[in-house]
Amino acid sequence: MEMDGIQIVHTPTEAEPFLIVDKPSGLPSAPLREGDDSALTRLLPRFPAIAGVRGRKPVEGGLVHRLDTQTSGLLLMATSQSFYEQILAEQDAGRFVKRYSAECDAAVGELPGFPPCPLKSRIPASGASAFECTLQSRFRPWGPHAGQVRPVVEGAGPAAVKKASPGVYQTDVRLEFHGTACRASCRIVRGYRHQVRCHLAWLGFPVIGDPLYNPLANLEDPFCFRATGLEFLHLSFALN
Repeated sequence: MEMDGIQIVHTPTEAEPFLIVDKPSGLPSAPLREGDDSALTRLLPRFPAIAGVRGRKPVEGGLVHRLDTQTSGLLLMATSQSFYEQILAEQDAGRFVKRYSAECDAAVGELPGFPPCPLKSRIPASGASAFECTLQSRFRPWGPHAGQVRPVVEGAGPAAVKKASPGVYQTDVRLEFHGTACRASCRIVRGYRHQVRCHLAWLGFPVIGDPLYNPLANLEDPFCFRATGLEFLHLSFALN
């Protein structure tokens, strides 16, 4: 089922009071101000119970997690307060899994503001079909208007540490190599702004078309990053 360009993946029921949709690229997850165009704004007329949930911000209602405007894929919205609080508890306990897929450029070398990535030396030079690793770091704002983030690791300078997030964030990455092409499958349980995109760039495989973390990107490139899976409360939802 489609509604205003948004594909409905799961419709709320009494037993499962949540909405899951496939958001297109270019559409914000939620409005900055009431009335702004967004996935949430378009869905509220049909699913008004989302607005009755007390979430992080009044304008976001039951939105559980957001995607960047350029990112397409799965959004989760609670239609009851009890489910909203339950899923946040699951997230705090590390049982709310998010999966992403990306088409990546080949290694592009060191990028400004990134510390050396200790896992780069383990990436096969050639001939391998896949590579798996786990990236861990704190994050700090970076660049004009703090529009990007950068990893902060042990041994970072005092200025970086002072600005860093209190928690450590982990991204499980699987790279699959097909000639000169590279596809990444990523898994997280706690999310920070731009976490997966930043971690892939840190590893040396930035997302194709990523205007923030890929120096090879240009306006003609599609943004090849998608939220493809959600797992919580013994339920699993996935996109192709």
